[in-house]
Amino acid sequence: MELRVVLLLPLCFPGLQAQTPEELSQREGSNLSVLCPYPAKVDYWELKSWCRWIDQQCQLQVAIIDTRTEPYTERAKQGYITIQDDPIHRNFSITMTDLRVEDSGTYFCAYRKGWQDYVPLKWISLNVFKEFHKLELDSLSVQCPYRDQGYRSERKAWCRYAGQTGTCDLVVSTDFPNILSISKAQKGRASIQDDTQKRSITITMEKLQAQDSGMYWCALYRPYTSIPFTRIMEVRLSVAKRPAATTLTVTTGTSQNYPPGNSTQPHLWSFTLWALLGFFINKVLVILLLVFLQRRGRCRKEKLRTAEGSRGQLPEEERS
Repeated sequence: MELRVVLLLPLCFPGLQAQTPEELSQREGSNLSVLCPYPAKVDYWELKSWCRWIDQQCQLQVAIIDTRTEPYTERAKQGYITIQDDPIHRNFSITMTDLRVEDSGTYFCAYRKGWQDYVPLKWISLNVFKEFHKLELDSLSVQCPYRDQGYRSERKAWCRYAGQTGTCDLVVSTDFPNILSISKAQKGRASIQDDTQKRSITITMEKLQAQDSGMYWCALYRPYTSIPFTRIMEVRLSVAKRPAATTLTVTTGTSQNYPPGNSTQPHLWSFTLWALLGFFINKVLVILLLVFLQRRGRCRKEKLRTAEGSRGQLPEEERS
């Protein structure tokens, strides 16, 4: 969040001491829970609320209704946001489910006495980031929407954030955009496109490498100022090496590549297996042939004996 937001907080809420919002980072799709204790002077039936700080005022997200308008309830829900009061322990909790990048911003929990202004209890600066897991040589495509109409006339950039130094190193940026057209730029393997009509930035990175892993920002780019980058959206990228191939490479010569630790040549094993199988089949065929010839010989002998017996009996029949 920009510094001027923090400094204006006491001006809008005179009873609030100057404080810096608690910074929370959440992955897109995750849930956020915030506990908001309230002082003893706050009656349990008084309105408790969760506000989003936009244009220096409370944009009400969800609230527990005051008893003067409706019966008191300890729980209320608006869309994906729930507020739950615990009068015994004098606190109420806020839950936001299935967070989106668009939920990034400054929030506060507050109470209100009667028709007085909201009295903030706790400030939260919420950063919802996108997370990607890729393999080397994959491509990355990221959509970075922006809400502020004034951002349309600003230069945009894709930079790599260095958490230790708190700086962001420029990867690629647009020139000053024409709000009626699309601005494009490319540098190396990275490209950026700013569609000012749809208020969306598209980032593309080709042929990813393991060393591309890290934290990146879609950002406003003001190169000649003390703070050149203003974050629009955070992206966390993890690029892993592809698994080593285990296939064999066969050449026309005698040299072959085999998996590490395996000195046996697979093609020799295959040749030996087929040779043994052929030898076994050949033996079986020879045995079958011998059995066939032997049985055939026996049949011939039996036929000869039968024929000789018939010739020996013929004269006796004629004599009779």
